[in-house]
Amino acid sequence: MDALVSRVAIAVLVVAVPAWTVASLTLVLGRMIHDRRRAERATELRRREAVRLVRRAGGRPRTELGKWRRISAVTRLARAGHPATPRLVRPLVEDPDPAFSSAAIRVLGDLGDEWAVDRLVGALKIGHGPRSRVATEIERLAPAPGPKLVPLLRSTNPVVRFWAATLLRPYPELAGDRLVALTWDVDANVRAAAAETLATRTGPEVGTALLACLEDSEWFVRAHAARAVGDVVGVEAAPTIARLLADEDWWVRMAAQGALRGLGPDAVQSVVSVLTHADPVARNGAAEVLQDVGFVDELVRRDPQSRLLERIYAAGGARFRAAAEARAEGLVEGARAA
Repeated sequence: MDALVSRVAIAVLVVAVPAWTVASLTLVLGRMIHDRRRAERATELRRREAVRLVRRAGGRPRTELGKWRRISAVTRLARAGHPATPRLVRPLVEDPDPAFSSAAIRVLGDLGDEWAVDRLVGALKIGHGPRSRVATEIERLAPAPGPKLVPLLRSTNPVVRFWAATLLRPYPELAGDRLVALTWDVDANVRAAAAETLATRTGPEVGTALLACLEDSEWFVRAHAARAVGDVVGVEAAPTIARLLADEDWWVRMAAQGALRGLGPDAVQSVVSVLTHADPVARNGAAEVLQDVGFVDELVRRDPQSRLLERIYAAGGARFRAAAEARAEGLVEGARAA
């Protein structure tokens, strides 16, 4: 009986194993075929979608809805890396409608490819789209656009020269000589941009150019130069900067104060000389600088009866004196507690 059961079991096993194997292979193969057909259908759908988007991106919509559909189509194609993107973006950049040109500029900045950088620099040069928007995208793509901006410094358009000089600030190794030359540009905005960018450069020619800009006829050029010259020239520029504490423009005086603060105690001698200036505003500015670099507190601690300290108090005013004396009292109390 046991032998019969064993033979039946073996027979069933011999039949079942191949059947299970065939069923399993059929199932796996069927699943593979299904997945492949599904992927092919998805690919076909994506191809159809891409064709639809390309057609929409190249159209000329007459309604606001159509306009935004066109912009959306170009954006989606760009994000997908579709090869038609450069061909479709070019006319959008050149479109007189600011909605199209601004969208195209943003797409070019998001892409950041070399052709996109070239297109942005070209838009800055020619004036396709708002130049401020173009400049924002170019700045975001640093350092790739740097060398491409240098030729724009020789543009006949002062607006282009201004943006090129401004955007070259993060590239201290580029166009130093040309930027120095632009500090004598006929356009004041260009001179100011060149002075601001030269703060990232070094060398005697740069320092000489910035010192000359401190005498510029336009206040904003003097202000930019005052902020830059301290970093480039150092304490040797302190006497010239200190004279700007009596400048006719408030912004220039503020820039001079900031530059002198940056020079620290090394600028004290030049600032002290302004305490005898006929302009009370200049004297007050000098007193504030001396306070901010720590000279007043040091003088209070070392020689509270100093005649120089009295001159500083007189220049600073009653509140200035009260604040200085309160700080001095705090220092004394702190020393006693210690």
